[in-house]
Amino acid sequence: MSKLQKKYIITGAPGTGKTTTINLLKNTISCMDEVARKVILEEQKNNSNGLPWDNLNRFSDLVFNVTSQELLISDALVCDRSLLDLEAYLALENKMIPSYLKNFPYKETYHNTIFFAPTWFDIYCQDGQRLQEFDYCLKLEKALLEQYKSKGFKIVFLPKYSAKKRTKLILKYIL
Repeated sequence: MSKLQKKYIITGAPGTGKTTTINLLKNTISCMDEVARKVILEEQKNNSNGLPWDNLNRFSDLVFNVTSQELLISDALVCDRSLLDLEAYLALENKMIPSYLKNFPYKETYHNTIFFAPTWFDIYCQDGQRLQEFDYCLKLEKALLEQYKSKGFKIVFLPKYSAKKRTKLILKYIL
């Protein structure tokens, strides 16, 4: 993967405005959608158990496989989440981190600077694919920050601004 363009990451707990920001960024640059949500929708459609709240290990395998393929073919400059997010979810649930994640070439695949959307109670809402309670999101935020810091990523915190202002801030960094 080292020959491909490195991707910038926008990450954070569920319901922090990442996807809304990504959708605005798409007006200017190529972006890769969140794979986890696609996997959840597909698993729900097929009445399968590869859901983070049913079988986190299977879910992680599915997300890894789809993400790996998309990273190979995508010309996206920005990703909605990264594979490192899976490590945070697994760590939070005290699950073993599979070797395919431990050995993934994060630094060769992703830019060193990531954009982090903090938990934001005022915009958080649950939906059919986002079942987590807000308190869980606070714990996940901590796990995400620990994972990204442990891998040496530089974290740029996105202020609790509108998606439009966040988009302008991100574009200043990457263009």
